[in-house]
Amino acid sequence: MKKRHLVVGSLLLMSMLSGCKDNRIQVGILQPVDHKALTATRLGFMEGLNEKGYGKDKVHFIYENARGKEAELNNKSKSLVANSDLTLGLGTDAAKALASSALDKGSTKPILFSAVTDPVGAGLVDSLDVGSGYITGMSDDNPVEAQIELILECFEGTGKEVDKIGLLYTRSEENSVAQANRAKKVIEEHGITVVTKTATGDADVSSTAVALANEEGLDAIYIPTDNNIAAKAGEVKDAVSGKGILVVTGEKDMLVNCGAVTLSIDYFELGKRTGHMAAAILSGEKEPKDIPVGYMALEECEYYYSSSNCADAGITLPSSVISKSKDVSE
Repeated sequence: MKKRHLVVGSLLLMSMLSGCKDNRIQVGILQPVDHKALTATRLGFMEGLNEKGYGKDKVHFIYENARGKEAELNNKSKSLVANSDLTLGLGTDAAKALASSALDKGSTKPILFSAVTDPVGAGLVDSLDVGSGYITGMSDDNPVEAQIELILECFEGTGKEVDKIGLLYTRSEENSVAQANRAKKVIEEHGITVVTKTATGDADVSSTAVALANEEGLDAIYIPTDNNIAAKAGEVKDAVSGKGILVVTGEKDMLVNCGAVTLSIDYFELGKRTGHMAAAILSGEKEPKDIPVGYMALEECEYYYSSSNCADAGITLPSSVISKSKDVSE
């Protein structure tokens, strides 16, 4: 009899716990691949919701990571749309997958995006001034033009002319292509030759980086924010090791594994602001269509460098750059 009471009691407790979870708001988060910037955005999003009164007592987070696999991204997006009250797509591919799954299902539940460079070009919204229907979010449009100017600043006073700059990115990542095109325009306006090498996926990041690093007369490499390259940043570092090639990345977390210097937005803060948008939607204060796409202003960006990566690459940064930058190696 006691055993039966224990079983019944356990089942009742499980039912109560399940009920607690079911009574909370279900928020789905889709991340396409592991890398620090997207993870920082996700954690910032959760903190942003918490700041507005939507902590774990009110929200149950359903987190899915596709680990770089497109099929998994599509399957997980369908599950999240079906089982969540609100979803967040981290990066362009994840956001588009959620939007496509919602369209197929006929769902109009809110979808937020974060770390999407060009949400208009990606077809997520029609304008940056307002959301579109049930979709809005934060862009991680980074200061590409200022980052190219940073490359030139790193060579000032060295007596060396910058003759050739390489662009390294993944051809299938829309955000990377958009940034690379902007970078190419600025570089060519300075009369500098551009050499472009693009990866198709994670399998050829190393060979693509090696091919670019072996380009004769290459002075520097610019890498925009790129999920695929970021996940394989260590392979890029190996490719340029000891070659004296300056590598400027699109954001600071890539500097942990490759690159010399950057002018970067804060992805945790980007996520927090996305979380504040989600709170406004969940509270009924606003609808997605009434929330403009947010972004980080140039004035909010900060300079970062990696003393260890500079040493490994054989790079010496000028004091003017080091004095205004934080060392991620410390």
